[in-house]
Amino acid sequence: MSTANKILSLAYYLPQFHEIEENNRWWGQGFTEWVQLRQAKQYFNWQTIRRPIPPIGEYNLLNSEVLEWQAKTAKNFGIDGFLVFDYWFGKGKTLLEKPMQMVLDKQLNFDYCLCWANHTWYNKRNNTTLQAQQYLGEQDYTVYFNRLLPHFKSPHYLKIDNKPIFSIFNPNEIPDLPVFIDTFQKLAKASGFSGIYWIADNTDSNSPHASLFNGYTRSNGFFKKRNKDNVFSYLKEKLTRKLGFNQIGPFYYSYPHLVVDQYVHNNDAKHIPAVFTGWDTTPRHLRRGTVLKDFNLDSFNQHLQKIAHSIRRKATQNNQQQLVVIKSWNEWAEGNLLEPDSVFGMDLLKAYHAFVSDLK
Repeated sequence: MSTANKILSLAYYLPQFHEIEENNRWWGQGFTEWVQLRQAKQYFNWQTIRRPIPPIGEYNLLNSEVLEWQAKTAKNFGIDGFLVFDYWFGKGKTLLEKPMQMVLDKQLNFDYCLCWANHTWYNKRNNTTLQAQQYLGEQDYTVYFNRLLPHFKSPHYLKIDNKPIFSIFNPNEIPDLPVFIDTFQKLAKASGFSGIYWIADNTDSNSPHASLFNGYTRSNGFFKKRNKDNVFSYLKEKLTRKLGFNQIGPFYYSYPHLVVDQYVHNNDAKHIPAVFTGWDTTPRHLRRGTVLKDFNLDSFNQHLQKIAHSIRRKATQNNQQQLVVIKSWNEWAEGNLLEPDSVFGMDLLKAYHAFVSDLK
């Protein structure tokens, strides 16, 4: 996996699709995001809710056959593995850990690495906190590392140069980030690795912490410019966020304008391009949700072509492992997915496979 200029494709993966005690308590018995998707409404005449299709349909991630089907399908279309969200809130509190524990225990044919999804869980429909994220220092970070170590040692865990790949979704939220990184780095070396291969999301080249990571991305950075795309929708969104005007949304912006037209080449060897697979959070957030209009096969292909052009330009100047992050494989309640669905079938996967094949 250290071959120069090899494309290593990692797709964000949500391990939510199984029942847990907390979600049943917060949202009702039997809750998963399939419940939100079933209840999803169409707010605009051009809006289409993407839904699961056979052969796995509304799957349960405690079914090992589902995970192996997903992994095989992803591999067949040029995706090397999943970047799985991992939830560690401090003091041993975890959520949604069972699918990856099953992958580990059964040694399923499922290649992956982990991303610390370090954010507080909210119910954005009524602005309440469900589970607070805590940062508790070296001792707690050591406990977290030891929990992850069996994953790092798995032959299915993705590594670069004997370094387990580990991502942090919001590094800027960690008040003692150097302590966290130093703790993991020391413990990884003590465990026989050459360290950790660090990835940062929500990070730019000018972020103060960028130098601490091997690679960085900002997987939804284009949202920063949405005020220039649809001012009216942006003002409604701000009123809702600040004053709680929950009935004036949802809010919509243009996928071609935000994602395709505003894509900017970054020649920094550490920069990881992000493939964005659509956006519609109304199933999860109802009228507080956001939709990107005109996401279709043509606009997706244009997006991929811009990333491919950027990768080719960078490859002539850099001789490093090139990662690509896909956002996402299965964020169904955010309309952000590459998995086969009722609107595109396998077409997005085919487009991604063509993109990777053209870069070889």
